[in-house]
Amino acid sequence: MAVGEHITEEDRLQLTRKARLLEKKARDLYEKAEHERAGLLYGWAGYAHGQLEAWEDAGYDYGQSGESYRRSGSWSKAGLSYSLSGEAYERAEKWLGAGLNHTQSSYAYEQSGELEKAGESYRRAGEAYKETGKWREVALSYQRSGEACKVVRAWRTAGLSYTQSGNAYKKGSLWTGAEESYCNAKMAYTEAGAYEDAGKMYYEEMLMKRMRMKKGSWKRFISYLYDLLCGYGEKPGKVVVCWLAIIVFFALIYLFPTGLSYSGTLEVSDSFLARAFHSLYFSAITFATLGSGNFEPKAYMRPFIMVEALLGIFMIVLFVLVFGRKMMRR
Repeated sequence: MAVGEHITEEDRLQLTRKARLLEKKARDLYEKAEHERAGLLYGWAGYAHGQLEAWEDAGYDYGQSGESYRRSGSWSKAGLSYSLSGEAYERAEKWLGAGLNHTQSSYAYEQSGELEKAGESYRRAGEAYKETGKWREVALSYQRSGEACKVVRAWRTAGLSYTQSGNAYKKGSLWTGAEESYCNAKMAYTEAGAYEDAGKMYYEEMLMKRMRMKKGSWKRFISYLYDLLCGYGEKPGKVVVCWLAIIVFFALIYLFPTGLSYSGTLEVSDSFLARAFHSLYFSAITFATLGSGNFEPKAYMRPFIMVEALLGIFMIVLFVLVFGRKMMRR
């Protein structure tokens, strides 16, 4: 489309008259059920309004063109006309109109069997609806885009669309829809061989599943604990953070006066910093089940040592499992 500010005033008047005339002829043809010709004239009227940067009028004409082609059964032309209508409404910042026309374009492309174009139009509908804050419509548009891409086996694009759908459901606090979309995204990324992205979608899926659980229930607490410990098996870094937290926590307990006594031959200072270092060292080797070194814990410390050793075994095994799972999928 030409830029309106480069058109002279005389050309502007001529284009306006031409657009109005084309609209009138198209309307007459539409009433006579000559839908193919009506669609063509409405398209030209939309083009003329586009040259004038009268985007709302252009959007209306292209929309009418799409409707005419739809009635004549020319689905591919209808899809293109509706798509141009959506673009014009985007320029006019009429987002609801843009979303509706991109959706109509998707439907027309589906009827003509052009599923890749249908997926792209659904995606653009989602982008337009996003500006209106209608998160359910955004989510549904992206979801349909993912379904269209899945049929033509464009797995990565399908994954991206399903991800956007899940994000929209999440924004609207629609947890069930979000869980389903993230699950679909996970499967699409797996088919594409994008295992890292599939893992991220699995994590989001599990988060949404937790959000659906009853607040204060044991199931929700256990799910939260699973996330805290290892990110549902997707974040080995969380396991390492838990290691450090456990070691430091028990080191603070061992720092209690007279909790540990040194039995080695080297002279050691009795300052607070020295005792803090020894407590941290003793906690680390206890966590790793390497023994007690040159320190003898008092009897009342032994239950804490036993608990830390058991936690150490569990956390080390958990890290191996989570890290191994990540590596095997690469």
